[in-house]
Amino acid sequence: MKQKHGDIYKQNVSMGKGENFIVMVGHPDYAKTVFQAPEKEHRRFKLQLIDFFTKKNNFQKPLALLDGKEWEVQRKPTQEKMLRPAVVANYVPLIEKVTDDFIEKLGRKDKTEDLFTDLLNYATESVGMLCFNKRLGCMENDNNPVAVHVRRLFEMLGTSVMRPRKSHMTPDSKFYQEYEKKTFEFTKIAGDIIDSQKILLSKMKDEGQLEKYLEEEPNFLHSLLSDPRVTEESATSMVTTLFGAGIETSANTLTFVLTDLSLYPDKQKKLYEEIQRIVGDSTNLTKEHLARMSYLKACVKESLRRTFPLSSGTGRYLETDLEVGGYDIPKDTLVVVNSALMSNDERFFPRPTEYLPERWLRDTEGELAISRNFPFAYTPFGIGPRSCLGQRFAENEIFIAVIKIIQNFQISLPAGVTEIKSDYTLFRTPSEKVTLYFKKR
Repeated sequence: MKQKHGDIYKQNVSMGKGENFIVMVGHPDYAKTVFQAPEKEHRRFKLQLIDFFTKKNNFQKPLALLDGKEWEVQRKPTQEKMLRPAVVANYVPLIEKVTDDFIEKLGRKDKTEDLFTDLLNYATESVGMLCFNKRLGCMENDNNPVAVHVRRLFEMLGTSVMRPRKSHMTPDSKFYQEYEKKTFEFTKIAGDIIDSQKILLSKMKDEGQLEKYLEEEPNFLHSLLSDPRVTEESATSMVTTLFGAGIETSANTLTFVLTDLSLYPDKQKKLYEEIQRIVGDSTNLTKEHLARMSYLKACVKESLRRTFPLSSGTGRYLETDLEVGGYDIPKDTLVVVNSALMSNDERFFPRPTEYLPERWLRDTEGELAISRNFPFAYTPFGIGPRSCLGQRFAENEIFIAVIKIIQNFQISLPAGVTEIKSDYTLFRTPSEKVTLYFKKR
């Protein structure tokens, strides 16, 4: 579409509620204009399948479906607990314990024939620790019900967005009935875990042990439940949503980071050298270690750029009329910033098909340095007040997993594999099972 219409164009779509077109922008200057447009309500594109389900079943609306004051009231206390680096750093030991078990599992064999499934199980266990402070036993069972439900729900959400049909939101359709059944089952699984943790926390409080426990181990669920601004229903909804979304996104990102490092062994070697220089053979990671690992962060950024996690990017409804690129766009229009397109545009990212983490390093000069001139071209976690709440948790989880894997193994793909094909469900995911070899260092 971009080749045909340029950096800004109108695309006809069927979205219901009288909406029949959106505006797509694919240039950082236009993205900047859209991102900096005045907002009070912070309205975003909503996943209609989730919206339909919550209304039909009178469920608590997740944060992603809220706008205006209602959104602000729920977002603020959660944001305080999830986006402050000092708070997130406290969870490093929890993630590390899970990751060490994952490394031990990988060490029992020399390869995995389904990398994404292994990483999905790891992410379920890891995100479960962040959300519930509870081990779920996911890494020893490839058919763990939590991971299986999350995977199928995101497949169905992706289908409803990428190939929408009226039947997707018809209560007696096979598609909707499966979605509703899976959602109820997943919600019950998460709800049972939350209830068990509430009982445990209450027991600790009654026995006078809670304060000591919280000094030794951060507890996200408790921090929400103990906040007077957050209702118990909202806390449960928030934790359940973060749990589900965090699993799929982390597993996908890790898959592409590890396969990129396997496709480019010189970059893997350079990352291993950074790990040895900063971490050495230590088995205990600290926030100070993570803060110093610039090449690691560059590797993750480059994988997110090459295989952008969303099919397009951030969509927002304009709250005022806005001129973008010489075009007048009326108020209430949904404008989508096509970050996936810009992230692979050679004007903003020279040699876009190559895996070049160096483009993100501050001391890089020459043609690759141009990428730093376009901050609005690369926004995998969104931007502004509605940016991804789980960004810092997800980044730490990914950083720790990559460090531990590269510290312990030299990884490679089967001979002859030169690319990893991908599809979009709701997020970018591998098209086929990926085999990855692990050679102990």
